[in-house]
Amino acid sequence: MSRRWFLISLLLLIGFPVPQLHAVGMGGMGGVAGMVDKLSIQTKSVGPVVFSHSLHAFQCNVCHPSIFKKKNNSNHVTMEMMEQGRSCGACHNGRQAFSVTGDCVTCHAGDIAIKTKSVGVATFSHEVHIDMFGCEDCHPDLFKPRNNSNHATMDAMEGGESCGACHDGDSAFGVTGDCATCHAGDILYKDEDNGNVVFPHTAHIDMFGCDECHPDLFKPKQGANKASMEDMENGESCGACHDGDTAFGVAEDCESCHEM
Repeated sequence: MSRRWFLISLLLLIGFPVPQLHAVGMGGMGGVAGMVDKLSIQTKSVGPVVFSHSLHAFQCNVCHPSIFKKKNNSNHVTMEMMEQGRSCGACHNGRQAFSVTGDCVTCHAGDIAIKTKSVGVATFSHEVHIDMFGCEDCHPDLFKPRNNSNHATMDAMEGGESCGACHDGDSAFGVTGDCATCHAGDILYKDEDNGNVVFPHTAHIDMFGCDECHPDLFKPKQGANKASMEDMENGESCGACHDGDTAFGVAEDCESCHEM
């Protein structure tokens, strides 16, 4: 065997290094070897969808660039196009992987932060509800699967609309029941001079009912309860209880409330 053929055979036995494509970091998000793991894909109708690279353990060139261009904001597609085999639908066709026409929850049902004008944010947990119901139990009759299209007042809910269709006191706890079930998250009071204050609802509702503070001491409306330290020391706002007898006094250790 000639020297030339010996070297060729040796290279074939060892194997040539195979070039691999790497996903490019999008929007400066970084990632291992320039690859971003989780991408948040914004939709006009049903909020963000999170795509995980690590869950799709394929070589990059299986998807890029033939199915998805490696460029931020360049892969626009509708559900109808996916159902015809484009984008995610190239694999998610019911044969290679679950179908894009299947359970919407697999991709779309994250928790939803519902902003209210009066009492801040209420977080709706899809996970808690999909353990008991199917998508069609709520969508589209009760809730349109479209971002920012389901406006309802508490009065409307009490009349059986929106959440009130189930949360009527029989099928599930009533919307006229304990406000803290949906609304009582921690509240951040910003104070640039003395340090921010985080009010923990949970610590207080373990000891008191909503009506002991609302609406007499605190109006259940965002931005409506302003009080100075002097006001509190005179028994207003937090000072109604934090008087040194019922609870630690507002004039005591500042670090009890303020992030110093």
